[in-house]
Amino acid sequence: MVPPAPAGVEPGLQRSAIQGAFRSDDHDVVRRAAFEGPLLAWEGGAVLEDIVRVDWEQVRFRRAASGLVAILLAGLFAQVAGTGVETAVLAVVLVLAAAGDGRMSARLPGMIGFTIVGAVVGVLAFASAGNALAVALVLGSATYIGTLAAAAGPVWARSGLLLSLWALLALLLGSVDTPPGEVAVAFLVGGGIAIAITALRLWLVAEDPAEEATAPEPADTVEGEPLARPQQVGSAVTSPIGIFALLKAGAVVLAVVLGFWWFASYPLWVAITVIVVVKPSSNQTASVAVQRTLGTALGVAAAVAVAQVLPRGDAAVIIALLVSAFLMIAFMNASYTLFAAALTAVLVFAQRLIEADAFEAGWERLLATATGAAIALGVMAIAQAIKPRLSSR
Repeated sequence: MVPPAPAGVEPGLQRSAIQGAFRSDDHDVVRRAAFEGPLLAWEGGAVLEDIVRVDWEQVRFRRAASGLVAILLAGLFAQVAGTGVETAVLAVVLVLAAAGDGRMSARLPGMIGFTIVGAVVGVLAFASAGNALAVALVLGSATYIGTLAAAAGPVWARSGLLLSLWALLALLLGSVDTPPGEVAVAFLVGGGIAIAITALRLWLVAEDPAEEATAPEPADTVEGEPLARPQQVGSAVTSPIGIFALLKAGAVVLAVVLGFWWFASYPLWVAITVIVVVKPSSNQTASVAVQRTLGTALGVAAAVAVAQVLPRGDAAVIIALLVSAFLMIAFMNASYTLFAAALTAVLVFAQRLIEADAFEAGWERLLATATGAAIALGVMAIAQAIKPRLSSR
């Protein structure tokens, strides 16, 4: 279990870094920092320790095996399913995850709202495909709203997190050949299916007297915290959480523009790095930035070296890719440096499968990662500069 992370110095940086960008805990840390104390404290000693440490107890080979099977099945599904089906499936997963707790009457407004907003985000993401400024606006806005939502409590924090994730996935899936209206309809259908599944499950639970007796009553709190109220989010806009959300969104916008300018073949790599690296703690930001860059460099060097000695043909490259994916999943919670190295190797071998030059693909990946890490460290520097002003509020 990850220990609670108070504002200021963050314990357990290793585990927090490993979990990546999409952690509801990150949003919760921001929210607590915004209302309980100064944001973005810096303690450099723990960062260096996290960079080189490997938690061997967290290496999970069995989970890596099952994860590899899941990746293969997902790849097969993507080959046979169209974009509309993929969008509907993602909508089901995301809306179910955003449902919250309690009776259906408590969950339904949030599920409907998330479905509608998700459909709009999907339309904007697919409509912006190939346009740097439009992509920057969509992803930056989703990042800002998703981060700011943490001010309203854990349920909204989770919804904001999932909204940011969906925006990124939609941009990665986006294509000028896909009508945005088709994406909206697919997401609305998927959201409707998720609502029906939730209603049926809660109805079946209510049919069991034993379960009904323990079913949670409607309440104004979730996990001991008040549910969202408009004034909470409104006051958060000018609070430390609002400043952090604005800084992160601005960094994402800059990353998208630079990505389209410098890395036309992989324009979102810089933005993904920024989203992963920028954390509510300067310790976390520095730790993840260094680990991701170092891991990427190691992954590029290893993958390029292996690619040079692989026999001709796709079979050897596919085996190398699967081995890299296995190691990536196995070390996910043990070392972010090794996780990033294995992830980079997966990407390099994937590029080799489509007959791209392994060295060129690896080099671009390293440059994009370093650029994103530099932007993230710049955000940290700005936050440090304005921290006294934020602390005095």
